[in-house]
Amino acid sequence: MTQVAMTAEALKGPEVANSDWNAPRHARRSRVVYGILHAIFKGELAGGDRLVEEELGAKFGVSRTPVREALTELAAIGVIWLKPNHGAMVRPFGTKQLVEIYQIRRVLEMEAARHAHETIDRELLAQIRERTQQLLKSEDRGKEWSEEALAVDQMLHELIAKSSRSERLAEEIHRYWTLARSIGEAVGNAAYTQDHALVEHTKLMDCLLAHDGDGAADAMGQHLTKRMDAALATICPPAKNA
Repeated sequence: MTQVAMTAEALKGPEVANSDWNAPRHARRSRVVYGILHAIFKGELAGGDRLVEEELGAKFGVSRTPVREALTELAAIGVIWLKPNHGAMVRPFGTKQLVEIYQIRRVLEMEAARHAHETIDRELLAQIRERTQQLLKSEDRGKEWSEEALAVDQMLHELIAKSSRSERLAEEIHRYWTLARSIGEAVGNAAYTQDHALVEHTKLMDCLLAHDGDGAADAMGQHLTKRMDAALATICPPAKNA
């Protein structure tokens, strides 16, 4: 499958360009962050479970420094507790917490979409739209397709955040993308949720290309509400909440 002809560099705003995204230590920290999040969203870690630095280091093949940095990052986005003299502990996670994540994303990303049409890179947006249509037309719905759909999803949301004209808003959206990506990986294309997301993205991009800020905000809100419902059905089905 042809990969998306775009790079993360094209999406970097000032706050991203000055980060250590490409540094080896950041890569090790991210490996721990996403590994823990994936375990939480898959139900392999439950509220109250302790996270021991030495065990995490051995599991992910990293030293204690990136483990500590990963735990600090996870505490900042509210999925674990860091308690003095007690270490790290997973916070309860279920329907309530998942809904809260999407409610916050909805508020932030609707506002970004409302303003993004004014400054968004229209050439890059058109490229993302074209690749979206190629993914929708593809007959292959395997792992590679799913991974690329998730990558295109991230590119679109980050491009909109970068184009919001608010560095603080973009930073907050980026902070929640750590959670969004892990949720997306856990859900995958269950019940064709990624197909539906690509259709929703098309509507959103068409509003941005038409300079329809309010329409883009509404499309973003509807998109995130539907993705929340899909995530609830996969990660927190009724049987798990009984």
